[in-house]
Amino acid sequence: MSAKISPFPGPSGANADLLLEKLQDPQVVHSLVSLLEKSQMLNDFLERGEAMLNSVSKGVGQLGRAGVAGLSKTLESVDLDELKTAGQNLQGMIPAIRDFVRELGSLKEAGFFEPEVVGIIGRTGRAMAAAARDPEARSDQGYGLLSLPGLLKEPEVARTLNFIITFARHFGGDLDKDGAVSAKK
Repeated sequence: MSAKISPFPGPSGANADLLLEKLQDPQVVHSLVSLLEKSQMLNDFLERGEAMLNSVSKGVGQLGRAGVAGLSKTLESVDLDELKTAGQNLQGMIPAIRDFVRELGSLKEAGFFEPEVVGIIGRTGRAMAAAARDPEARSDQGYGLLSLPGLLKEPEVARTLNFIITFARHFGGDLDKDGAVSAKK
């Protein structure tokens, strides 16, 4: 509806023809009907608005009175000496908490909380718990030197040793980067 319709028809009646043409367009008629329906809903809402506003105001007032009464009862049961002692204890713990948070930051920067590392720690914990429950872990049976090659062929043992060897290489390389002196010298 980009055409501008003046309130007074011109001498040729062109404005009336344009209005009639627009009113015959189904899309324009649909838009007008929709606008009328929405204006009726808005009118109904505004008529009920005052009642709703009064109801909300009354509810907020009741909530405020209930909150004050509840807070008053709660404050009656508070032991101020106990609260003061707890505050002093908390104040004494602040340096330790600050150091703890600093250490957590160092662990985070080191990559300790990366998903892969956390996963390995979880697997290690599950394996330790399983080993603690396994009666074989408490067995007095020893393994001889000739039984070691057979153990190294077990997939679980081989994967574990490969992981430990790879870890040792990376850890040793990282120690070398930090300027640690090699034991081979």
